[in-house]
Amino acid sequence: MRKPPKNTQEILPGYSDYRLEREKAAKNQVEKLMGIWKAGLSGDKLFTAQMLIYCGLPINKTDASYVVRRSRLADGSSVKVTFSRTNPDVPLPFRTDRTMAYFLTNKAVLQQSPLLRWGHANEYMRLFGLNPDSGYHYKSVQERFTRIAYLGITVEYLDVNQKIVEHWKCPIIDNARITAEVDEEGKWKPSISIAEMLAAKQEVTFGLRFFMELQKQPVPIPIELLIATQKSHRLMDYVVFLYWRAFAGATQSFIPWRYLQEQFDNSDSNQDRWAQQFRKAKTILKTLPDPINQIRFDVSSSGLTIYPLPVGTSFFAGFPKLGSRKALEASGSSS
Repeated sequence: MRKPPKNTQEILPGYSDYRLEREKAAKNQVEKLMGIWKAGLSGDKLFTAQMLIYCGLPINKTDASYVVRRSRLADGSSVKVTFSRTNPDVPLPFRTDRTMAYFLTNKAVLQQSPLLRWGHANEYMRLFGLNPDSGYHYKSVQERFTRIAYLGITVEYLDVNQKIVEHWKCPIIDNARITAEVDEEGKWKPSISIAEMLAAKQEVTFGLRFFMELQKQPVPIPIELLIATQKSHRLMDYVVFLYWRAFAGATQSFIPWRYLQEQFDNSDSNQDRWAQQFRKAKTILKTLPDPINQIRFDVSSSGLTIYPLPVGTSFFAGFPKLGSRKALEASGSSS
């Protein structure tokens, strides 16, 4: 006879085998997509698209049906990312929702699987210091997850003449069971708790196309960056941007303020305030543990100069910064 479960989070009988089958099927699908992705975005284009997705979500709640972020590449071409609503009753993610996107992305990278698993339904809450006994916090987390799950993302690559030459869609979440209802005021809202949403029978599938991006160039984001800036989501975008450029970049890069303005949710044309914000980011990074405090960049009146971290730098076990074989051997990171 099967022993009683030690806690309510224990996986149901038979579900473990089912989950393994689903993971195997997802892995096969990922392998089939590999050929497609090898012919798609790569190098600077892929890197820039990922960065815009991470750092371009709206700061404040908006009724807009879509927002656009753009980044210019060194050769004059550009990458454009459009965040769009896929349900007219579900707004675009904003403010703290970006931490849910980071959380989901890190899980996909570190688990090396597009089928996401949680140890506990309140894992996200504990990670960001939210009270798991608070009904308000549970409702907030539920809404954050729902907005990310309903987010549509379109990436376009434009040549030097601003003609679209590549186009693809990559939602963060491909599949999630979200039960919803319309209340007396006609407002759409989820009708089950986050605990039920992430229960043993729930299947949350990370977007396979986006997962393939991460497989090409995995850059999990240290939780210290998010905790240190959680009171200012604009600063959070900036430190994640700096970390991403330093970790994924191969050479130093200079970005004028006018180009940065297209990448973030910031309509402020005052370059002095931009410089002040990035100097605040530098102060924050210096207070964080090694190797985060090794991220180097210069702030000038015209823009930012960001320096790449050395090849082999690692923020997570098993995920060092990659480079050429020669560079890896020089850093002592080659096995």
